[in-house]
Amino acid sequence: MAKPLSKPLFFPTSEDLRRWFEKYHDTADELVVGYYKKATGKPSITWQDSVDQALCFGWIDSIRHKINAEAFQNRFTPRKPGSIWSEVNTKRFRELNKEGMIHPSGLEAFKKRDIKKSKLYSYERANADLPDALISIFQSNVVAWDFFELQSPSYRKAAIWWVVSAKQDATQKKRLNILVKDSENKRPIALLRRPSKK
Repeated sequence: MAKPLSKPLFFPTSEDLRRWFEKYHDTADELVVGYYKKATGKPSITWQDSVDQALCFGWIDSIRHKINAEAFQNRFTPRKPGSIWSEVNTKRFRELNKEGMIHPSGLEAFKKRDIKKSKLYSYERANADLPDALISIFQSNVVAWDFFELQSPSYRKAAIWWVVSAKQDATQKKRLNILVKDSENKRPIALLRRPSKK
């Protein structure tokens, strides 16, 4: 059974989140960040702000969850040695490093990444878009589509690439059905699912 998420913490600015990481990055095992949607008018960091700060300290984000009509949340955890870094995160890490933003713990996590496995994220070099016909099928399942829309951009791109990279139309439709079913059950596809702790 999955561990329930901690109560989300809301940070008005990126600096506020950075102060949390400076204090707890080496003792905490998770952080659930809450985000208010722009329409609420409430001060809130953006998803990209939080990912940047997490990169600086060697942490990684996971799946988004809707809190209510005004807010959503995202769980962050420390990266493990040998973890996979996507090309987007690798590029952004180097940009942040040039800006002097990277904390020593973040640099250590980057050095311990698995370079070979990181090539699994080669979908980022491709144009991954669902054909209109497949989008219509996906959107016809409202529950599945709503869940998918709440997921991180990196997950959505990887899942879509998994579908469209199949050479035959029949295989694409089969993979789409799997993606829709998993989304309806509020879980990632097996290929991108993190192994559960025993």
